[in-house]
Amino acid sequence: MKKFSTRSIVLGALLAACALLVSFIESLFPLPLPLPGAKLGLSNITVLLALLLLDGRTAFFVLAVKVLLGALLFGTPISLLYAAVGGSLSFAAMAALNARRSVSPIGQSIAGAALHNLGQVLVAAALTATPRLLLYYTPLALLALLTGSLSGFLAQLCARSLRRLPFHSG
Repeated sequence: MKKFSTRSIVLGALLAACALLVSFIESLFPLPLPLPGAKLGLSNITVLLALLLLDGRTAFFVLAVKVLLGALLFGTPISLLYAAVGGSLSFAAMAALNARRSVSPIGQSIAGAALHNLGQVLVAAALTATPRLLLYYTPLALLALLTGSLSGFLAQLCARSLRRLPFHSG
C-alpha cells in the first residue's frame, strides 16, 4: 500500500477544510430557483482537485470529511444520508472518469453533479415511497450541466495554479 506523503496529507486536509467552509457558505445562500434544495455544489471542487492533484484515497477522505462534518456541523441525520449517497455516486463517477484521463475536469464534474443529483432523488423517492419524485431528476440533471461545468472549470483553473506551486510534487 502506498504511503501518504506529508505534502498530500497537508493538501488533503486543506482541501477538506475548504470543502467545509464552502459548504457552510453555500448553505447560507440558497439558489433563487423553483427547485427545492438545488445548490451550486461548489464544495465538490475540492474533491475533484484532490483527484486531479493527489489520488483517489485522499479525494475520498476530502469527501468523507465534507459529508460527515458538514452534516454534523450544519445538517441533520437525513441530510447526512442525502449527502452520503449523492457524494458516493458523484465520487465514483469522477474517479472512474479521472482514471481514464480522456475526460476533462469539466466532463468529470458534470458527471459527478448529475450522479450526485440522481443519488439525492433516489434517497427522496425511497424515504417517501414516492417513485414520482424521480421526475424531479430531469430539471436537476439540466442544472447539473450548468453547475458541473462551473465547478469543473474552476477546479481546472485551481489545479493549473496549484501545480505551479513548489509544494506540489505530482
